[in-house]
Amino acid sequence: MADRDEYPSEQRACLSFADLERCVALAVIDHNLQENQKTLKVPLAEWQRQSSNLLDFRDDPERVLLVFLSGAERQLSQQGISMFALHYYSPWLGIFVPDRDRLGKLEVRYDPRDISHIYVRDPETLLFRPVERRDGQFAPVTLWEHQAERVCRRAVNQRSSVEKVAFRREITAIVEAVKPIKRRLRDAVRSAHAAAAKPHAATEAQPTALAEHPVRQKKRLPVEDW
Repeated sequence: MADRDEYPSEQRACLSFADLERCVALAVIDHNLQENQKTLKVPLAEWQRQSSNLLDFRDDPERVLLVFLSGAERQLSQQGISMFALHYYSPWLGIFVPDRDRLGKLEVRYDPRDISHIYVRDPETLLFRPVERRDGQFAPVTLWEHQAERVCRRAVNQRSSVEKVAFRREITAIVEAVKPIKRRLRDAVRSAHAAAAKPHAATEAQPTALAEHPVRQKKRLPVEDW
């Protein structure tokens, strides 16, 4: 039993899951033994009187359980089915991996009281078949225990904000120090390319020099004095 936030679950717990299940079962038994005030019939007695006339369907307990389990849809991948940050895989499921895109999402059922395995509907037979965890951990574990374990692991592996910022600042400093050098090299390369002779310059027609115009002799006009 795990504490949530600051609530002392262990200290203030009234019933365990086993006690709660027993209370529910006793309440159901008490209801079936209680006479209905309107019809004056006892449910258990009526069942015993008429049960012989009912058809025997011979329901499979596992199929009945699957009807009441929680359901979801998951896309099949090369790792199998991913749920609760876990991978589930079985050899019979691997046959459908090449056609996973065509199949779409598969219907999945799971029991929160034991997530060591899940049930996946077979695309061919349409029946639910068990699929175990891929990591080989087959010991029963509840969904709540698994989630609590992940919370503890996050707390152990968590780094402080100072540690995260320190590495990012160092990376930024290295990048900023390299930028001026790269800028100078880029400018030098551009200048060298601009000063180099262009291949197309040799094919261009050279402009012809204009002939020098001869200087004409100035003709002086006579000047009369007045």
